[in-house]
Amino acid sequence: LKVKLELKSEFKTFDSPNVVGVVEGSNARLKKEYVVYTSHWDHLGIGEPDASGDKIFNGAYDNASGVAATIGIAEVLSKMPKDRRPKRSSYFIFTTAEEQGLLGAEYFAANPLISLRSIAGNVNIDGVNFFGRTSDFSALGAERSTMGAIVTEVAADRKLALEADTQPQQGFFFRSDHFPFAKVGVPAISLRHGDNFVEPLTGEALAFFRDYTAKYYHQASDEFKPWWDAAAMVQNAELGLAIGVKLGNASSIPRYKETDEFA
Repeated sequence: LKVKLELKSEFKTFDSPNVVGVVEGSNARLKKEYVVYTSHWDHLGIGEPDASGDKIFNGAYDNASGVAATIGIAEVLSKMPKDRRPKRSSYFIFTTAEEQGLLGAEYFAANPLISLRSIAGNVNIDGVNFFGRTSDFSALGAERSTMGAIVTEVAADRKLALEADTQPQQGFFFRSDHFPFAKVGVPAISLRHGDNFVEPLTGEALAFFRDYTAKYYHQASDEFKPWWDAAAMVQNAELGLAIGVKLGNASSIPRYKETDEFA
C-alpha cells in the first residue's frame, strides 16, 4: 500500500500577555512574600463551526468562570482595610496560552517577576462550579506538601468533605497552570469542585455535568447559560479565598514533602 500526501501548513508567532495584579499584604516584612492565584484567560478562539454554525469558542466554563472567581477574590482582598488583609501579599496571574501547553505559566515560572522562594503557595482555579452547591471539593496536589494541612482546615471549617483525586488516570494535576509552579518547587494546588450536590441536578444542569467532556469540553457549546447557579460559584471562590488567606497568615512558607517528586 502506497500513499502520497501533500500538506500545506502555515506557522506564525505573536506575543500574548500574562496579566498580573497585586494586593499588598498587611505585614511590613511578610508583604514581600506572596500567595499566588492563577487562572488562564485564553481559550481556543475561532474554529470550525458546529452543527448550529457557531464557531466561537467562548470557554465560559473553561476558563472564564475561573477568571471571574479569581477577580472576585482580588476584589474582596483589595476592599479589605489594609491592616486586616493577610500578612503576605496576594499576587494574581491571569495566564495566557494555557490551552497551547501551559505556555503563559511556563514563561512566568522561568522568568518570574517575584522570587520563587518568596511564594508561599499557588492556588489555581481552572473552571468553577456553576451547577449547584456541593458538600465536597478537592484540591489537587494538596497531599504533596504542607499546604495540605491548610486545605484540610478550610474543609473542616465549612464542614465539607475533602475528596482525593477521583480520576488520577486523567492526570489533571499535570494539565493546568499550577503544574509549572510545582516543577520549580512552589507548593501548588488546583481547586476542583465536588460532585455531591446539596440539591440533585436536573434538566440542563444535569445534562451539562454528565456530558461535559463529550459535548462541551473545548467546543463552541461551552457557553454561559441562564441556569448557572451563582451561589455555587461563590462557594467555590470562597474556598480559594479561604485557603489563600490562611496561606497569607501562615507562620511559615509551606514546602513539598521530602518524599514528593517536586521537593
